Amino acid sequence: MHIIARCPRCGYRWWLDAAAADRRMRCRKCYRLLRVPDLTEVPAAAEIIRQAQGEVYVDDTGRTFG
Repeated sequence: MHIIARCPRCGYRWWLDAAAADRRMRCRKCYRLLRVPDLTEVPAAAEIIRQAQGEVYVDDTGRTFG
């Protein structure tokens, strides 16, 4: 299984192996530190994103944007 990671800062996307789940990684383009969710968290995260429909964004430090 692969994970498609997307940087929230620059929008760069890349493929990760499932072994990268539940780890922190740096964006390959802008070097921002981001957390790759655990595979069990993905369905819940997708549901939250669907409900928000891009109106609100909360980063990994808890700051809210939108």
